[in-house]
Amino acid sequence: MKTISALSLCLSVAAVAFPASASITSVGGLVTQIGAPPSALPGALSSFNAWAWDEQQNLLLPPVPVDLSTNPSNSGAPVAGVLAGLVDSHFIHLDGQPGAFITGTVTFSGAILGVQYGDANLDLTDALASTGTLYPTLTPLRGFNNWTGADFISINANVLTFQFSTISPAVNLEEVRVFTRAVPSPGAAALVGMGGLMIVRRRRAKRA
Repeated sequence: MKTISALSLCLSVAAVAFPASASITSVGGLVTQIGAPPSALPGALSSFNAWAWDEQQNLLLPPVPVDLSTNPSNSGAPVAGVLAGLVDSHFIHLDGQPGAFITGTVTFSGAILGVQYGDANLDLTDALASTGTLYPTLTPLRGFNNWTGADFISINANVLTFQFSTISPAVNLEEVRVFTRAVPSPGAAALVGMGGLMIVRRRRAKRA
């Protein structure tokens, strides 16, 4: 009984003290990585560059539709699907001036499992993925739109590459939500291992 209690304590400490380590690891091109902002509403992050940030980590995602469900793939020949399970969530946001053309890459620590860029799909997961950020839920044309015919989103392993343009004078949002494979925190894994060792040693002591 004491062994079980000690293991439970280790697991509790791991969950509280060690956040997940999965994240955006690097960005390239006209992308700036930031912490989750208070607001992603129109006008809050207006710029000539895109922004990328981490959302919920180790999120137990219910079945939700995604616009890209296979990896590698791209928005030129998208394969829609449904994604569920333990994931890490990330967001890419452009609120640019009309006439801007933005290209960039975002690299993640885990493999990309699915991407949402359609308005309705983004709306479905805003509340689930948010860490406090206000999103433009239900705003028309908030997601990725291929305004020029040359704009795209492409995923390969743990890298997302994109080209966005903002030619509409009314709505200039381009938004993408990326779900990656969850990476357990090293601290939590270590404590679980310690708990396992405690059980083994306890059993050996009883046998002796």
